[in-house]
Amino acid sequence: MSPQIEAPKIGDMYRCAKCEMEIHVTKGCDCDDCQTKFLCCGQAMEKVTSPPVLND
Repeated sequence: MSPQIEAPKIGDMYRCAKCEMEIHVTKGCDCDDCQTKFLCCGQAMEKVTSPPVLND
């Protein structure tokens, strides 16, 4: 069983580990069964979005 792919959301960032090209998501995916995969230099791009900082 393959892991669930999380749909890209506004503000998410993805980076190629080889050439460092980046994708910044400006409109997220809201389909029911999202299968989005970003590829560059023949490999999957890494999600590099930092989680929001929560100050209590």
